[in-house]
Amino acid sequence: MQPEPVSGRGTVWAATVNHQSWFAALPPPYVIGIIELVEQPGLRLLSNVVGCDPADVRPGMAVGVEFERVDEDVWLPVFRAVV
Repeated sequence: MQPEPVSGRGTVWAATVNHQSWFAALPPPYVIGIIELVEQPGLRLLSNVVGCDPADVRPGMAVGVEFERVDEDVWLPVFRAVV
């Protein structure tokens, strides 16, 4: 087993909209999605889906990865709808 680059493309496998305020940096509502990468069916990541109305996020929706900086040395992957 070894690391391999991937495209960053995937599909929403499942999602839920969170309405609870857990911390100020992520105000609700926001989407918590399970994203399946196109390179390996069955490989799924838990992340946020950003850049669209939470009500529009659906299973099968095409998404692409972006990285949001949350601290000087910390970047988190999030996924945005791909048209």
